[in-house]
Amino acid sequence: MNRKILLIGLPYHGYTTAIVTEMRAQGNDVVFHDIQPRDLLMKTLRVAAPRWYRHRMDAHHQRIVAAERGKRYDVVLFIQVHQMALNTLSSLKRDHVGAEFVLYNWDSIHNHDYRPYLHAFDRAYTFDPQDARAQGIGYLPLFCIPSFQNLSKREQQRKAVYFVGNIVSVQRYQAIRAFKQYCLDEGILFQSHMACTPVVISLLLRAGHWPTGVTMRSIPHNRFIDMIETSVAVFDFANHQQSGYTMRTMENLCAGKKIITGNHHIVNEPFYSPDRILVFDGFDFSGVRAFLDTPLRDSDARYGLYHVASFARQLLKSRPQVP
Repeated sequence: MNRKILLIGLPYHGYTTAIVTEMRAQGNDVVFHDIQPRDLLMKTLRVAAPRWYRHRMDAHHQRIVAAERGKRYDVVLFIQVHQMALNTLSSLKRDHVGAEFVLYNWDSIHNHDYRPYLHAFDRAYTFDPQDARAQGIGYLPLFCIPSFQNLSKREQQRKAVYFVGNIVSVQRYQAIRAFKQYCLDEGILFQSHMACTPVVISLLLRAGHWPTGVTMRSIPHNRFIDMIETSVAVFDFANHQQSGYTMRTMENLCAGKKIITGNHHIVNEPFYSPDRILVFDGFDFSGVRAFLDTPLRDSDARYGLYHVASFARQLLKSRPQVP
């Protein structure tokens, strides 16, 4: 069924664009607005002048409301909402009385508390199973975009492990450094790209770490794909307190890779199997060598339920899954 959808969300690393593209491919008309301007001035104001940052953010959201006034939508979908003031959201709801309001959160409540907004939505979902249970809302894990499906496998005999991600916490940096040392000791090839901001570099310095192996540049896409294709496993350590699974976890699940993760909640998922997923405790990586040596029972599994196409359909369903 063709539906008119107003999507307001955070355009994070192309993932929101993939959702919009998929919803359109499924026959829907989608209008998209960025919930958070990401120009250089806004990035500067956020740290240097929080009051002006909030003023510009409110003005941006009010322009969205004004631009969409008088139009008809079947669904108003938010991917994150905490950036918008409650009174602005109320104005949007008054303008679109006949629309179903749907919220998706890919941050945990510990990171961004969206609970004050839940009353405004007909349906709400989160990637975090603990938050879903606590709030009585839908549970919907993250997804894999098409470029991670059916990747080739090269040099698998090296049994390499890789990590690509942003370093936004001291704990994540410590975990990656500890894992790198384990791999050196065990003769395991470890490839990594640790993106870092000046703010986080200063945090690391204050915590007594001289940042090594970090960069302020994004990884080139071709290099990223090369790392995945030449690795048998990904190392995963979440930046924030959460029980939900990182995008990197879902991408590698669908790419047919092994997953080494510190998130013990994953053992409760239907896709969990000990030959595919290893959960480490703290910085104890002692089981990694044997895990890498264990062959996958189903090396061809690609987990279509967690592709972006399935994710988009689930968001538009009338009944969410509650864990």
